[in-house]
Amino acid sequence: MTEPEQAPEQVIEANLNFYFALESLDVELMEDVWLMDANACCIHPGGERLAGWDAIRLTWERIFKSTTYMRVDITDVSVEVHGNAAWVTCLENIATSAGGQTHRARAYATNIFTYEEDSGWMLVLHHASLINE
Repeated sequence: MTEPEQAPEQVIEANLNFYFALESLDVELMEDVWLMDANACCIHPGGERLAGWDAIRLTWERIFKSTTYMRVDITDVSVEVHGNAAWVTCLENIATSAGGQTHRARAYATNIFTYEEDSGWMLVLHHASLINE
């Protein structure tokens, strides 16, 4: 097996690709960043644990269908790379528009990536928790 890129910049790029897909409201772009198998896991703020790409994809489809605009500015980014696993923690500053109403929220997120020889760094877990302000 080829050794993964150890540079945190590769993981930062994969993380930014996730947020680009999120802001684009595009499930196909999400497919490009997620590990599409049973090991994938997603926990949306206040939501249940979703296991496997099929369940995760359905929630992104629902979110994207009901959202007309999304902007996520991430700050406080921390990256750790250990072998073929990496994780990013960050603060998500979220603005969305749905049903003619604009909403703002902040959430702490943990994004875990695994290195796949053919695909590079792929998102295997996204967990976001809203900050009550």
